[in-house]
Amino acid sequence: MRIFVNEFCGHAFQMELSRELARMGHEVCHVYFADNKSTPKGQTQIRPGDAESLIIEGLHIRREFSKHSVLTRRQADIEYGQVVAARVDGFRPDVVISANMPLDAQRILEHAARRHSARFVFWLQDVYSVAAKFVLRKKSKVLAWAGGMYFERLEKKLLRSSDAIICIADGFAEFVKSWGIPDSRIVVIENWAPLDEVVPTPRDNAWAMEIGVADRFCFMYSGTLGMKHRPELLLDLAKHLEKRGDARLVVIAGGAGADWLAQHAHEVSRDVLRLRPFQPYERLSEVMGSADVLITLLDSEAGAFAVPSKTLSYLCAGRALLVAAPPTNEAARVVERARAGLVVSPDHAGGILEAANRYLADPALCARLGSNGRRYAEQTFSIDTIVERFLTVFEGGAPAVAAANLGTPDVLLAAGDAGQS
Repeated sequence: MRIFVNEFCGHAFQMELSRELARMGHEVCHVYFADNKSTPKGQTQIRPGDAESLIIEGLHIRREFSKHSVLTRRQADIEYGQVVAARVDGFRPDVVISANMPLDAQRILEHAARRHSARFVFWLQDVYSVAAKFVLRKKSKVLAWAGGMYFERLEKKLLRSSDAIICIADGFAEFVKSWGIPDSRIVVIENWAPLDEVVPTPRDNAWAMEIGVADRFCFMYSGTLGMKHRPELLLDLAKHLEKRGDARLVVIAGGAGADWLAQHAHEVSRDVLRLRPFQPYERLSEVMGSADVLITLLDSEAGAFAVPSKTLSYLCAGRALLVAAPPTNEAARVVERARAGLVVSPDHAGGILEAANRYLADPALCARLGSNGRRYAEQTFSIDTIVERFLTVFEGGAPAVAAANLGTPDVLLAAGDAGQS
């Protein structure tokens, strides 16, 4: 089978899926948007031992990509869709699966799949239209209303015209069903993280010593940091740790929230708050292993449309988790199900500060929860089982439907990525 995988962000677990599909003998072309610098990338290069039938390509566009620009973002999305569609024309796949794709680009890609009679699978990582409303509301209520209406209408059309929809959580599936899409085309496959690429390491590893955190309790946030991730909670935590004098906070991030935190970092001692850009993926185990506690943040309003994938890598790292997110969010549910960390409200700083105090007072709790997390990952993230579920969908486990007429856009607006978690 010729399988085309489009994953806008370049996440590691989706590349693991492509590698496994190629290892099984399928011809796989995996593409991602190389110009998007606000999200960490997985192993984007062909590695020794990868199947010869695997292609991994980072795609580029001519114009500058500004994720949060209302004026230019939509044009960049459309250009990326055209670049991906051209790659589909060259590869001529049997199946196209697309994740984290801006909706205007997704429409172009779906049309390309139809030109080659390929099955089109919408891998729903986020409800994009709900995310768009959240982002645009911070700019203008009028933009939020108009943009939300446009993106909701487009997202519904794209989902309805897809041959199959893979949802990453039951809540997403229920949301999609409420739009009139039949159960027969919806499959729930939860996200995962590569077990062999993120492994537990000693706390005082080389990376920890390089940046000077091996000698003191360390909290860490690693991954995309947008405004939906409540960066102000990290600043509150850093100030709290400065008063205590017995711990540090390391933030390895990119995105609007990371920019905001950098602007306010002068409010805390540099010894307490350490800001770093994304680190090489090959060192991710060392990076996460340098922490005693790994942090996930998500605004209450964002809980309906986002599941932070960083949380799953945290589980693989074998460290205790501190999750400030709505209790109904899938990431919070996974952590509680795994007994891998403490879940608190993201609506105020009190919860995260109290949880930090609890961890600092009980190192044994950190060790126990970290072990629970790694055990859960080993029991749940088997790529052999996961890939078989995807193949069932690719091979027609959900019936094909005729493509809908997706029409022409009525409103020219841009939204922030839903898939940058």
